[in-house]
Amino acid sequence: MLQQPDDLDAAFKYAELSVRAGDLEAAVSTLERMLIFAPGLPRLQLELGLLYYRVRAYSTAQTYLQSAISGDNVPEPVRLRVETLLAAISTAENHDQFSAEIRTGIRFQTNANRSPEQRNITLNGVGFLLANNATGEEDFNVYLAGKAHFAKDLESQGDKFEVDLIGYGAKQFSRDELDLVQGEITFGPSFDLGRINIDDANIGIYAIGSGVFLGDDFYNYSFGVGTRIAAQLNPQTSVLVKGEYRRRNFENSPSAPNASGRDGNDYRAAVYGGYVVNPRLKMNGGVQGIITSADQNFLAYEQGDVWFGPTVLFDSPISEKQGVWAATLTFGGTFREYDAPDPVINAAANQSDNELFGKIALEVPLKYDWSFLAEAEYRDVSSNYDTREHDNLSAAFSVIKRF
Repeated sequence: MLQQPDDLDAAFKYAELSVRAGDLEAAVSTLERMLIFAPGLPRLQLELGLLYYRVRAYSTAQTYLQSAISGDNVPEPVRLRVETLLAAISTAENHDQFSAEIRTGIRFQTNANRSPEQRNITLNGVGFLLANNATGEEDFNVYLAGKAHFAKDLESQGDKFEVDLIGYGAKQFSRDELDLVQGEITFGPSFDLGRINIDDANIGIYAIGSGVFLGDDFYNYSFGVGTRIAAQLNPQTSVLVKGEYRRRNFENSPSAPNASGRDGNDYRAAVYGGYVVNPRLKMNGGVQGIITSADQNFLAYEQGDVWFGPTVLFDSPISEKQGVWAATLTFGGTFREYDAPDPVINAAANQSDNELFGKIALEVPLKYDWSFLAEAEYRDVSSNYDTREHDNLSAAFSVIKRF
């Protein structure tokens, strides 16, 4: 490089080796010097933008990145990469970050209590007639859901302390015993993996606490720990990997006198992914595995979940000024195997459930960070236990406010 100071390939190679060695300043000074020989070169501007982003010189990084895509014929992957970084810079410049979403609406279900459609069932080989209120029943509910995220900059390279809150409450029109209130909080530090030369990735460690009210009674609480790794693999591909442990404790009540039999441990691992096919189409998907123990073995189970589907953005068919609508289609399934037979239902066989679903959602933007959401979903559960066989069609309409 010293012998041929105008050799761009040698300079890029030297800068690459400097980055591997952790000497980002040497890489920056090398590429800055190359601007004398190749002013305005998009590749050079892009590399400098990336380096300045990593050393948290966001203003300088923004200047170089915007210059890198200012010309004609910019490859689409490069443009997507730069736009992702510019969005990250905009967020990173706010040292303390807060975002929240509140949703409220009405929902209808054809089988709100998720019970068999037929009164005639078999218990341990003997025919049995269910009471009328034990079969599937349609119902409406009104609901309120919310989530919030807060991140505090720890004043080190990209590290943060993060807090997430989620909550949900529903009031049934007829089946009061299904009224539900639940909430969960997670909190803990998140570390930027740029310090070990893994760009656009972080690892978080967090504590978990949650609680549920069902009907008029306190139903359960749980506490635990988790870890997650979030990474932007390339401009199109993002991935989130999570592992969590929860200790679950259930409270007996008049409506659930044997709930404490579900006390136990919950282990789960999940992978979520997103792929941007083009600016108007994104594919989403995920897989999850759960192992749940319980004091009563017939309530312990292993579960697998899978889901996938596209999100399509399109211009408003009503008005050009309204903005972009979003339609999401999701398909998936849950497959669950219990550890022991339920002696009341079938003492000869463990319960085995297969649940398949399809869901469509349409979000329409309104004014001032408000939007309207319409959803429809169909779920079908097949099981070797008659008490679990059912299907459910639901439709929901809600308004969303984002902060």
